Amino acid sequence: MGKRYYCDYCDKSFADTANSRKNHLKGVHHQRMRKLHYDSFRDPSVILAEERGKKPCKMFQSTGYCDFGNSCRFSHMLEQNFKDLEAQVHKGKETGKQKKAAGDNDPTLEQWLEERAKKPKTEVKKKVRDSGIELPQYTLAPCLMNIPNLPPSLRPPPKDAYKYLTLEEWG
Repeated sequence: MGKRYYCDYCDKSFADTANSRKNHLKGVHHQRMRKLHYDSFRDPSVILAEERGKKPCKMFQSTGYCDFGNSCRFSHMLEQNFKDLEAQVHKGKETGKQKKAAGDNDPTLEQWLEERAKKPKTEVKKKVRDSGIELPQYTLAPCLMNIPNLPPSLRPPPKDAYKYLTLEEWG
């Protein structure tokens, strides 16, 4: 049995050949499922503004079903959906105001870089070896201090771990 490709968007697996994967990724069902996935992360205020700008779908209003589904250019939102979305937008604005009042807002990139530059660099300390070559001395990150039984890949090496290793010249 050959390799299989699993599509997270469609919850479907199929033989992993170049042709079958290409056909799947270009398929209407995959495109629709991918759009639904990414639309779930959109800002509610943007969705509300877009839906308010569209005319209501007559087919959806009369039957509750539309052949075009999510790709329809008309709005499928009912009045109750609009109210729920407005409440969600209002709630988001209120929490944003509370965060700003509490001074809990996220720093900008420039602010973060300035703070980072101010902090002393204590993570890697240089240790002079007998031969005069400086070796780094590692310390455990503060966020990992409270975790018991860290795997060896996350633990810092012992103090003299590299002391007796022979150094190779590269290039």
